[in-house]
Amino acid sequence: MENKPQNRVILFIDGNNFYYKLKDITAEKKEILKLLDFDYASFARNLIKSNTLAEIRYYVGAIRRQSGPNKEKSEKLYASQQKLIAKLQQQHIAVILGNLIQHPDKSFHEKGVDVRIAVEMIRLARENKYDIGYLLSSDTDLVPAVEEVRSFNKRVVYVGVSKGQSFGLTKASNNTILLRDEDVIPYFPKTLSEDIRKSVKGLL
Repeated sequence: MENKPQNRVILFIDGNNFYYKLKDITAEKKEILKLLDFDYASFARNLIKSNTLAEIRYYVGAIRRQSGPNKEKSEKLYASQQKLIAKLQQQHIAVILGNLIQHPDKSFHEKGVDVRIAVEMIRLARENKYDIGYLLSSDTDLVPAVEEVRSFNKRVVYVGVSKGQSFGLTKASNNTILLRDEDVIPYFPKTLSEDIRKSVKGLL
């Protein structure tokens, strides 16, 4: 009996979207969970189960250094993002940068990230680089891209959380995975405070 070939998977991560979902999931945890140290590679392998992980692609708006009154804040944000990019690259994750626009009220807004995800999902499907695309984003603007990918006889799995679930993506995709705490928490490294707390508990 021949073994059935495994499906090739590319995981497309909307970085900013997933970052805030991780913050929501970890906000009420007593442990010190460093978002910068999240193990995306192991998380992805568990997510896709027995399929073959071809690639992880992480999309995020690029923080630019600024001069003037916003210089100090922009330098901190830039340094933090560079640390994140370095961590992702250590895990052999492709980082694709979009634009980050600052509004007059000093808030930031990503521009073009969803377009990059959409274009690359379609392009890589057309080039037959994957069989299943896992889309970790709840941006409903990506619904047309999902529909186009499926027209190439590729499957799309929408990955979100119950809070803020995109029902448009749920309807457009072949399958939906809604992440629970237990799907995420194991991929944060143990912290010193965790180890100390367990040691103290063992002495009581």
